[in-house]
Amino acid sequence: MAVDSTPGGGVPRSRVLALVIGALVVAGIVVALAALASREPEGGADAVAAKPTTSEALTGRPAIALPPVAGIPEDPQQRVVWATQRRVTDPGTAADLRLAAAQAAAGDAAAARATLRGNETPAAQAAMALLDYDAADPAPTIARLKALAAAAPANQFIGFSYGAALLWSGQRAAGEEVLRGVRDASPDTFYGVAADDLSHPVLPPGYPPFITSEPPPTASLAELKAAAAAQPGALQPQLYYAAALVADGQRRAAMDAFDAALAVDPGSLDARVGRIIAAYSKDNPAAAFGQMGPLVRDNPSDPSPRLHLALMLLWLRDPETARAEFRQVATLAPDTRLGRTAQQFLDAL
Repeated sequence: MAVDSTPGGGVPRSRVLALVIGALVVAGIVVALAALASREPEGGADAVAAKPTTSEALTGRPAIALPPVAGIPEDPQQRVVWATQRRVTDPGTAADLRLAAAQAAAGDAAAARATLRGNETPAAQAAMALLDYDAADPAPTIARLKALAAAAPANQFIGFSYGAALLWSGQRAAGEEVLRGVRDASPDTFYGVAADDLSHPVLPPGYPPFITSEPPPTASLAELKAAAAAQPGALQPQLYYAAALVADGQRRAAMDAFDAALAVDPGSLDARVGRIIAAYSKDNPAAAFGQMGPLVRDNPSDPSPRLHLALMLLWLRDPETARAEFRQVATLAPDTRLGRTAQQFLDAL
């Protein structure tokens, strides 16, 4: 999964990996997740952005950030070829944006401008403003994006681009305010998650995943939803549906689904843990720790609270303490799904 980015700036690809983390954890891709959550912020523009109090401008230009699509190549030049072909078979603003983003990522801003020239849609104009961003004089780009965002307040691409441009210009407080608005309007969308990530560059991308104690059935999200609706008095169908919502990035809906599970069984640790994970906030991670800590203390023999405490510790970039918690889970419940998952994280860390 990738985000189109321009040289020297943009939203790093790692910032949106967490959209699929929940589905990947128990599919055997623990190594990448552990490395992602425990490593230090990367260098370059991202390292500058990792100083929350800085007022310095960032290098390069903010990206034309677009939701990833299936089949898009990682190689910049191949991505240009791919996007050119897509533009022929399915023309329109979305195709123009995708090609311009690919051309900019390949280092050809002039070609990207040519792609967008003549497209008067607000989104295309916002992308053109990003291409025209000048670190020595960012004011024209910011003014243009501000006007576009005011005229189209529901357009997440424009709002995200405006917030990113403010950050790149060194106006961190203003940029974070705009990005919080994008996130709060639609927190579970691509731009909502990306805005939250960009507002918290020191933290790993996305959010801690939730892992059920028992393996979920092989079923689609729609099938799990139907099963939960058909068995409102059964705990496991509610849990599996809630867990699938977390994995799908629908965290607000997951909170409601966990509430439904708790209505069936208020004492369910899986449901209580899942509800905490679904509500995890980068603005206030202490709230989640304040809820999970007592669950670990009061249920020392249950692996679920401790495993998810360890996952949250990774999201605070504290791999050493997380490792100690994973080790306890692996020792406590070696033959369980959660114990084996903890061991995978230990091996990866």
